[in-house]
Amino acid sequence: MDKTLSKVAKIITFKIADHWFALPMTTVLKIVNCPPSDQGGIVNLGMVQLGSHTIHLLNLYSTFGLGTDVPVRTQTPFLLVLRGTRKKLWGIVLETPPDLIDLPNTLFKSVSTDERFTPKKQWISHIAVISKQDISRTLLLLDLKAIFQHETVTA
Repeated sequence: MDKTLSKVAKIITFKIADHWFALPMTTVLKIVNCPPSDQGGIVNLGMVQLGSHTIHLLNLYSTFGLGTDVPVRTQTPFLLVLRGTRKKLWGIVLETPPDLIDLPNTLFKSVSTDERFTPKKQWISHIAVISKQDISRTLLLLDLKAIFQHETVTA
């Protein structure tokens, strides 16, 4: 986590398969309903058209071995919209709406590079375990710099 942040961070959390991921709220441009295919939502091809903007999708299901693809749902999923390093728009399709929570920065523990066994796990920079009542949840904080690092190489 950035050491310049205040002692409490606003975090967007969301569930993909059986795992909970997190992003600092400042990295999320917007959260919208993902449009159906007849209105620009081509999720199975890895992109969504929102107005004049093409949003390329990050498939966390296949990246982290959580299944091969985003599950097909009858309900319209949600779309978390992010901006890459070269102003390219990226999105993460969610089955349920994300949560906004305040967490102390001290809860997040850095994931050292020695513990990163596969290249895609480099997308996780920190881990936190939060508890509410009798339920514990492990949050995996995504590292957007690592995720978008390929943009500067391929663009």
